[in-house]
Amino acid sequence: MNVVDVIARAFVVFGCSLILLAGIGIVRFHHVLARMHAAAKAPTLGILSIALGVVLSVRTAAAAFTLLLVVMLQLVTSPVGSHLLGRAIYRKVEGSVDSIDELARDEGRVEP
Repeated sequence: MNVVDVIARAFVVFGCSLILLAGIGIVRFHHVLARMHAAAKAPTLGILSIALGVVLSVRTAAAAFTLLLVVMLQLVTSPVGSHLLGRAIYRKVEGSVDSIDELARDEGRVEP
């Protein structure tokens, strides 16, 4: 086993750990926005880390290209999905706003 294999395994373990922590965060967090944050941020970095570890382990162009497509799709869809989910939650859940509510101001629901 050489150094590249050790680094690849470290990336895979790190990515799996992040995804595990995200799952725990989804179960443990009480507020829906905190759950959304746990579901969006850590799995994205976890999948990126796992893909990098697999590319370093497999070392073929086909695997690298396939995993590049997977990572690009994840990096495009996760922020968009989180944004849409956050907007839907904002409109349905009543909550206190600590300062100026810029989204309500921009949508014309509150006068500045």
